[in-house]
Amino acid sequence: MGVAREFVQVGGFNTAYLSAGDPSLPPLLLLHDGAWGGSAEVTWGNAIDKLATSFHVMAPDLLGFGESDKVTFFDRSSYDFRGPHVRAFACEMFGDRPVNVVGNSYGGSLILRMLAAGDTDWIRTAISIAGSGGPWKSELSSRELSHWDGSRDDLARVVALLVDKENDGFDEWIDVRFVSASQPGHFRAVASAAMPMPQVLKRAISDPWPQQLANVETPLMVVAGVRDVLLEPDWVDRIKAVVPSARVEKLDTRHEPNIDHPEEVIALIRDFCGEGQPPSPVVGDVWTSALFGGVL
Repeated sequence: MGVAREFVQVGGFNTAYLSAGDPSLPPLLLLHDGAWGGSAEVTWGNAIDKLATSFHVMAPDLLGFGESDKVTFFDRSSYDFRGPHVRAFACEMFGDRPVNVVGNSYGGSLILRMLAAGDTDWIRTAISIAGSGGPWKSELSSRELSHWDGSRDDLARVVALLVDKENDGFDEWIDVRFVSASQPGHFRAVASAAMPMPQVLKRAISDPWPQQLANVETPLMVVAGVRDVLLEPDWVDRIKAVVPSARVEKLDTRHEPNIDHPEEVIALIRDFCGEGQPPSPVVGDVWTSALFGGVL
């Protein structure tokens, strides 16, 4: 089934996206990772055409990534401006139909933060794959994902932390991500999140995560890779402790199984977002401040 690349103006921003599937099928929104070169194609290119046999799929390039506008805001968290943009995109693409939303890494964290903020009335089901909501990153993650020297060789170092290096597609994944990472403006948009501040300007931030998820009733699944070196192993259990109804799945993978083990991820999405899944209740439409940004 063909995958189309298109553009739409959402909230005044030029937004690139991939689309596939019959519009009569259940809506499925896919959100990509936030590492260097992240984009809809990079994160979901191995899965979109197969998911399109069961869903009407839309996968936007988040602001700052891919071929979408390279914008960022310096007076709020990365979730605070991307969340409303994602919701507006979903409304533009799917109208008032409840949407199944799946995100990997940063995309999964973005979903969790939107749920925590009460932005749930449009979400039918939610799946976070290796997206913790911000915290519980490993020391390796903080050290290795915060920088990139602009070369293909150094990007290979990053990709090796996300997927199995031994997979036959490894070199191709580097090439596709390098094209995306080389888009004008992308480096500055991503690097700005880690821009250091003078000590005198730093402010204490209170963020009792994941307690903000305690009242979430939207059907939620969190998926972890047991060989993921970028997150603490118990992050899914910490989410489960606050959201007892959440379904937890652990795969024998690294951080981005949707890239190197797509069949396993596709099977989970089809199972969880199937026609038998009850739609999510309306919890409200309040967007509050999410305080953490970054690539996970």
